[in-house]
Amino acid sequence: MKKAGVVAITDDGHCVQNNELMRRAVEYAKMFQLPVLDHCQDYNLVADGVMNEGHWSAALGLRGWPTIGEDVIVARNILIAEQVDWHIHCQHISSARSVELIREGKKRGIKISGEVCPHHFTLTDECVKTYDTNYKMNPPLRTERDRDALWAGLADGTLEIIGSDHAPHCAHEKEVEFDFAPFGIIGLETELALSLELVRKKVLSLRSLIEKFTVNPARLLRLDEGTLSIGATANITIIDPEREWIYDVAQSASKSRNSPFHGWKFCGRALVTIVKGKIA
Repeated sequence: MKKAGVVAITDDGHCVQNNELMRRAVEYAKMFQLPVLDHCQDYNLVADGVMNEGHWSAALGLRGWPTIGEDVIVARNILIAEQVDWHIHCQHISSARSVELIREGKKRGIKISGEVCPHHFTLTDECVKTYDTNYKMNPPLRTERDRDALWAGLADGTLEIIGSDHAPHCAHEKEVEFDFAPFGIIGLETELALSLELVRKKVLSLRSLIEKFTVNPARLLRLDEGTLSIGATANITIIDPEREWIYDVAQSASKSRNSPFHGWKFCGRALVTIVKGKIA
């Protein structure tokens, strides 16, 4: 796989539960200098939860998904990364405790990192009170306290990467009771505009935000990408951070429409995408 061009190993969506298996996988990945990307979810703790465990899950009568179901796997990954001395990247972090654990691990020099998604640092579990299945995602939307911790983690560099976790689903799949709807939303078209709000709120500088979309992911995956250096591949996105627009899922480039941001007024948009020097 390394020779074929694979740049990382991941269990995304199907978290490895066996800690010994995870350790051996990381050891093998280290042999080939491949970072390991992990979807942090303890199935025994999460069980059949469909939204964040807390006030709103109790009020709505929906099965709760505790943050500890994420936290214990993050802690597991930190210990394995320390033991093996190799890089584990924790995907789509959503809980305050997970941010704290990653921050502590990085301070100790452990090869651990984390990312966050725009829906997690924008929305909270209160949004689910409408029972709209477009607010059902994995991991689930958390509390305002968790959201604030994500902002702090982005600001101090604990969370180095922003990713959309783009997950399209057919309309008929989402148009069912909340318990039975699949997890996930589309996010590629809205992630930039949502993230630019962090710049306006002075959580991040524009430079830092761009790094979390470009340089930092490229560094994690050891790709010669994400820069405007002379001789680098001309993969460039031109953005207007002040362009106002309204997101209409009916006009989406995606064939799916499962977004909670339909009708939102945004400020900031990508105008031109250049791939290998050619406008795409």
